Amino acid sequence: MAGFDIRIVRATPDMAAYVDGLRSNFFVNARVKVSMCGDSYDFDVDSVQQPYEKIEDSCPDCAYLGRDDAAIYLAFVEEQLVGQVCVEEDHNNMARVWGLRVEHGHSHHGIATSLMNTVKAWAVDQGLHWLRAETQDVHVTACMFYRDYGFVIGGFDRFYLQATPGSEDETAIVWYLEV
Repeated sequence: MAGFDIRIVRATPDMAAYVDGLRSNFFVNARVKVSMCGDSYDFDVDSVQQPYEKIEDSCPDCAYLGRDDAAIYLAFVEEQLVGQVCVEEDHNNMARVWGLRVEHGHSHHGIATSLMNTVKAWAVDQGLHWLRAETQDVHVTACMFYRDYGFVIGGFDRFYLQATPGSEDETAIVWYLEV
């Protein structure tokens, strides 16, 4: 891990100031295009003609602090917050995963993998059998992470984000991982 001592902590209500403390913007210079390959989905990456910065509103994840059916995990390197992920018990013996973020400059150091390993362990402890995550086609890095981690695409929805300002032309992609 090349000198990175990553510490993963389950956020408690007294850590609310850290939750959602990471950036929520990124540059879109490519998009994922989902297609069927036999009995499963795969994707290609196509560049966009005019790259742009995507700024997403923060979700009020603090509402999930202190709940038995949900958890927020924070990743620290030394005392610096460098990552976050949220998970909650969903229906059908699944855990819904969202808000996986790694701070700029800390990518490719195993932080997202450490966070996802922690989420996976949480789901197993809860007696859940699957993880479910959603990305958008403009989150190429997220799509590649989920695929490389072992998730598979379960479906996509071209219209789900039609009523979300700034995301009207994006496609929602749903990912699944059996744990």
